[in-house]
Amino acid sequence: MLTDKRLLKCAQMVSGKGTVCDVGTDHAYLPVHLIQNNICSYAVAGDVADGPLEAATLTVEKSGLSDRISIVKSDGLKNIDPDGITDVIVAGMGAETISEIINNAPWLHDGINLILQPMTKVPFLRRWLYENGYEILREEAVTDEGHIYTVMNVRYSGYRIDVNNVFAELGMFDFTEESSVKYAEKQFNRIKRISDGMKKSDRDSDTDVLDEECRFISAVAEGKNKITVGMIYDEINRVAPFSSQDSWDNSGLLVGDRDNEVTGILTALDITKEVIDEAVSKNVNLIISHHPVIFHPLKRLSLNNPAVRLAVYGISAICVHTPLDKAVNGINDMIADMLERNFKVTGTRRPIIPEAKDSTSGDGRIIELADSVAPEVFAEKLKAMFGNSPLKFIPGRVSVKKVAVCSGSGGSLLSYVLKNGCDSYITGDVKHDVWLDAAENGISLFDCGHYYTEHISAGYLQKLLRTISLGINVEVSSYSRDIVKYLY
Repeated sequence: MLTDKRLLKCAQMVSGKGTVCDVGTDHAYLPVHLIQNNICSYAVAGDVADGPLEAATLTVEKSGLSDRISIVKSDGLKNIDPDGITDVIVAGMGAETISEIINNAPWLHDGINLILQPMTKVPFLRRWLYENGYEILREEAVTDEGHIYTVMNVRYSGYRIDVNNVFAELGMFDFTEESSVKYAEKQFNRIKRISDGMKKSDRDSDTDVLDEECRFISAVAEGKNKITVGMIYDEINRVAPFSSQDSWDNSGLLVGDRDNEVTGILTALDITKEVIDEAVSKNVNLIISHHPVIFHPLKRLSLNNPAVRLAVYGISAICVHTPLDKAVNGINDMIADMLERNFKVTGTRRPIIPEAKDSTSGDGRIIELADSVAPEVFAEKLKAMFGNSPLKFIPGRVSVKKVAVCSGSGGSLLSYVLKNGCDSYITGDVKHDVWLDAAENGISLFDCGHYYTEHISAGYLQKLLRTISLGINVEVSSYSRDIVKYLY
């Protein structure tokens, strides 16, 4: 019988949809428990050392489950056949080892349900997961022999996010649960000790940040944390500075006040009447969009105008347009990441127009493929990459290799694309004269649509804001969709 509380908590997070792989299985107690309790139909027990593998084999044989549990010698997941595996459990290891195991198994990107139970450096693991495109769906704390551990349910999202220090320390817990509060108190005490130690040694230059983390964590533990519009604005500003917006743009807090307490959040590409009505029905009082809800001066107030409608219903709006286009891990980096998942690339990506010399932020991105691709083949791949979206293109005089990307309407950047020596350009809303210029210069031009190159912003913003809006529901609006109909 399995008695280890950490492993029992891992078992509770198994999806039950297929085969479970237990990495570092030791005696294979967890796979046996999963099969005996009908949590999964088949299991793979993997370990790198001969001793644990012998013990695991003995456990499986004694349980009479040799036909339902495979024992595999493997360093992490290197020798594991991913066919049929739906869940992977990595428990009882340090954070750095867990991150290395995940990093060496790109097949985990294919919707695999990950269950992680780190023993050390938990903040490092949370940060690493988000930086590498994974999302923590939930965390649960478990106390065993006087120690408090976390068990994480993780899935690959494809969105790379730089999480803040508080989330790295605190995680994705439900703080209405007593075990979660105890975990928060543990983190509070640890950070407080660090801050106090720095003050005693006259190294208090960074203690203001630590003290602020302590105050927030303490409020969470006491159930007194209040999420305001200003806090959400500051978090967005941290990853996509509003000061970087173009002169013609109107990003920022466009409706509402910083001190308003947030009851719920919707994200969307555009704030429309339908999105606002959905927010009202769900008791949401903050909408985060990519496109500005106020772009031109208002000369008349009407409920048909989304900005007026927001104010009437007491809903705040933060819009992050060109700052999110330019930001590191922003929309253009998201598209570059999609290309890297579909093609082998070489070298380092860079902006078409950097914010400053050697900056990794700025307008658009340039990616170089390791192998040349015919424009027609590349177009088919792009169409699938953007969800079988409508796509127009002209093939250039050479194969696709050095690719420029600019989300939304980037036709005006064609001259910069050519100056950078690119042979291909991906953007949207291409005007007739830009098509002609591209054909004249022999460059492949792909119009993947304004909506389809930017709607990924709503998913990114949802996942970013879930890391700071503990206890508040954050959803992508069901009305954040393409309203245009197409004939093929």
